[in-house]
Amino acid sequence: MICYIGLGSNLGESKLTLRRAIELIKKIPAVKLLRVSSFYETEPWGVEGQPNYLNAAIKISTELEPLKLLDELQRIEFELGRIRLEHWGARTIDLDILLIEGREIFSERLTVPHKFLFARDFALVPLKEIFPQLNCKLHGDKIIRVAGSPIDFKFKLIACVDKNFGLGNKGKLLFHISEDLKNFRRLTLGHTIIFGRKTLETFPNQNPLDGRRNILLSCSHENISGAEVVGSIEKLFDVLNTAEDNFVIGGEQIFNELIPYAAEIFLTVVDAEVDADAYFPNVDEFILAESNSLRITHCSLRIAFRRYTR
Repeated sequence: MICYIGLGSNLGESKLTLRRAIELIKKIPAVKLLRVSSFYETEPWGVEGQPNYLNAAIKISTELEPLKLLDELQRIEFELGRIRLEHWGARTIDLDILLIEGREIFSERLTVPHKFLFARDFALVPLKEIFPQLNCKLHGDKIIRVAGSPIDFKFKLIACVDKNFGLGNKGKLLFHISEDLKNFRRLTLGHTIIFGRKTLETFPNQNPLDGRRNILLSCSHENISGAEVVGSIEKLFDVLNTAEDNFVIGGEQIFNELIPYAAEIFLTVVDAEVDADAYFPNVDEFILAESNSLRITHCSLRIAFRRYTR
């Protein structure tokens, strides 16, 4: 089931709250985050005399039934400090099911599409960003795009995979192809690279790579010479620069965590099938923008350098 959720906040640290809510939604069992919109500052709707809102929308796939999903969203609202005192009043967080593809629901607890969706530009603008096929008419309300969304970091994922998108096996990379390594160096040199512990162990001598800002995503508090250790995705946003090229280089878990926020993917696809126990995530939310094939004579392999965009 494909579902679109609207997020809003106008109390407290709204940018941090929206990012925290997105991370908590990612952790709901049987939910997969697919896309995230920009953040938008909007005037309050329904009740005047309260602070402006920050609004966003996300796209998820889920195996949960709609009412169970609603329960999970309301649990997250409570966890983030929402108190329901006034209808349409100020709140730390608001999570609404806006649309479910192929479903209409009319019940006491839930109406889908959301009953006010097509009357609210603050919901329609971020929704249309991640669902451009949506047929709707905007009302000209004042909506301002602001910085703060996870997509503003423009993550670029880069990997070498086999024809089944296999990444590695038993902690080791599937391929060591000089043409791929040269392409990796060309793209990442002078920029930020983000990786997990297992990926660090595949580096030469298990040392951070020269000529780049190395960020290790790890829950441990160890110090790694030449790398910054960051304990969570939320803390990662605090240390990144949105003006920088932020390359995500693995492994499987890190790719899965950050692909919903990615702007581009660079894949070297090897025309071979190799035993793998780690895989690159699905790229169906992306468009293949470029593909250049090359035959590697010294190892009798054909590879393709692919670039995907949103």
